[in-house]
Amino acid sequence: MKFLDRAIRDRYVIIDKRRDTVIYLPHTKTRKLSNPEEQVQLHTFLELLYKYHYPAHKIKVCEKVKIGSSSREADILVYKDDEAKDPYIIVECKKAGISSRTFEDAIEQGFSYAAATNAEYVWVTSGDQQACYEVWHHRINERLANQIERVPRHKEEKSWTYSLRQKLRFFTRHSILSDTLLYSLVIFICMMVFSKVVVAYNEDIRHFLRPYWDKYHIDYNWLYNAIVLVSTFVSLIFGKIFMKSHKLFRASVLQKRLAFLFIALILFVPAWYMGESNSDPQWWSSSRFYQRNLPSITFIWPYLKSVPFQVFAIYGLIWLLGKGKKWT
Repeated sequence: MKFLDRAIRDRYVIIDKRRDTVIYLPHTKTRKLSNPEEQVQLHTFLELLYKYHYPAHKIKVCEKVKIGSSSREADILVYKDDEAKDPYIIVECKKAGISSRTFEDAIEQGFSYAAATNAEYVWVTSGDQQACYEVWHHRINERLANQIERVPRHKEEKSWTYSLRQKLRFFTRHSILSDTLLYSLVIFICMMVFSKVVVAYNEDIRHFLRPYWDKYHIDYNWLYNAIVLVSTFVSLIFGKIFMKSHKLFRASVLQKRLAFLFIALILFVPAWYMGESNSDPQWWSSSRFYQRNLPSITFIWPYLKSVPFQVFAIYGLIWLLGKGKKWT
């Protein structure tokens, strides 16, 4: 077994083959060595020591966990602090070759211990099967979005790479926020693209609209509203294609239509209002448009001012739909 000889030399374990026992130090827990489940537990204990670099005094095997009025035993409990008072990782070990159902039961058992101890991670292993999770206590039943490749190494949470990964995972944990930012990003990209198109084909558009430009007092605010309208439409198509499993689009036909209507209004109205309420009376004039070094800013800047209102409104809509059972 990898690391075993090293652990014996370092006095982290004592193997007594005659008595068929393994003693885990420094906590002096004695277990039956030939037990198939114990083989997995010993291997995992050694990995925590030498692969994940946790000090032995932070790793306890067969640790009692109080659940309600009863007590159970977690196979391995890794603590965050030197005093072993702050549970960090729950490890459940099963013998190799178990069924997928038994393995899933072990996952649920690990999460029950995590909920009781407020631990941050669950690691379930049978040697040939592995599953690691970040525990989201506000969504304790989550088993998909919170699955991770491995548990953190000792003090890894202090590294900048770990900190960056955690910040990125924040959006996964808070799906409302990630959905909100995704919708806002899509419409912003559309605004950028269509603004560039309008600037590139400005003369052709002016030529096409010349009969109406003076008659209806058309200015670049009209083109801005057209860009916002088309961008809103494209973002709705995006939502229908790529977010069709979202609770916004799992309701009845009528509720879907209402959801689309609300989203369209949320995306369009703030952007439209920022264009109409522009404090610079010359902002939309042709002379100002041609004077700018970056003409597309004519359309981008008013839209950027509307983004905070859009984000807040979309967040509120998704949150409200999530509060109502008929939408979920």
